[in-house]
Amino acid sequence: MALYTSDDVVFYKAFPTTLKDSALEWFTIVPLYSIDYLDTLSHLFTTHFAESHPHQVTPLSLFNVRRQRDKTLRTFIDHFSKATLRTPNLTQEIILLCMALTLKPVPFANNVYLHLPASMHELKLRVADYIRMEEM
Repeated sequence: MALYTSDDVVFYKAFPTTLKDSALEWFTIVPLYSIDYLDTLSHLFTTHFAESHPHQVTPLSLFNVRRQRDKTLRTFIDHFSKATLRTPNLTQEIILLCMALTLKPVPFANNVYLHLPASMHELKLRVADYIRMEEM
């Protein structure tokens, strides 16, 4: 639909017909007579929906994945693996480097620091051994 007018009232009346799903639900709960100008409507709309916009995940966000003191190595590896799946354009080298840099000083971290794994498969084999030791 194209509107060829500069009248705010016409734009305001046509606006709900362009909405779907959660945007339409939001519009139906906006209090009556709370919008006096199209600028007010635009501000309310962008303010409400800008906060729910998903943040872009970058390889740097992997450095925020930390092992908590009371969590197991298995929990940390699961959390880190899920974070890598959400991150686009990762290479094995970046994943291995981030993993090595986010580990706290524990026997597994020392093992990774001394002998950096060549692949994710090698890392998973090593971590499995340490998880078994931790769970005994």
